[in-house]
Amino acid sequence: MLIKNGALIPMKVKEDGTKTHKKPEEFDHDDFKMKEKNAKAKKLLYFGLGPDEYTQISKCESAKEI
Repeated sequence: MLIKNGALIPMKVKEDGTKTHKKPEEFDHDDFKMKEKNAKAKKLLYFGLGPDEYTQISKCESAKEI
């Protein structure tokens, strides 16, 4: 599901109702869990690749990008 939907970006709602990205120091327990799940999915995908494929996707930020 994480790979299909993409990594969830921790967001916060400002007083005026607009959404913005949270800074890492503003992350709560759920935000860290989301980041951890994306990291685990990326790691599993990396293990299945050879060195040539790895160099092509090494700069990807999310499991979905890979």
